[in-house]
Amino acid sequence: MAAYRGPLAGLATITINGDVWSVVGEAQWQASGLVNETLKGQSAVEGFASMPGQGFIQATLRDRRDAKVSDLQGASGLTVILELANGKVITAVDAWQTENINVNTQEGTFELHVESDTVTEDTV
Repeated sequence: MAAYRGPLAGLATITINGDVWSVVGEAQWQASGLVNETLKGQSAVEGFASMPGQGFIQATLRDRRDAKVSDLQGASGLTVILELANGKVITAVDAWQTENINVNTQEGTFELHVESDTVTEDTV
């Protein structure tokens, strides 16, 4: 396999229900899917159990004059799309916002964390 040459990290954009927000940094994601847990007895490792697991998209975003951050607190039914410098597109469908949103007024930033049972990773 040839080494990939091109952007691997850095630039990111995010849209929430079609509305573009500025990503300041620390964008992270995890695809949804099965989560395995090892099952142990007193005499041996007996196998594992599989359970469905939610995925997430998280990022530090810039506060804006034309949008209310408070509208995102407790929101659900969100479609969140994170586009990465390496060409990947991460999509959370029917997502819900979790955790408290705290706005840093000195930097004009806030952390957004959304979870969904449908977070997919697409390559271009």
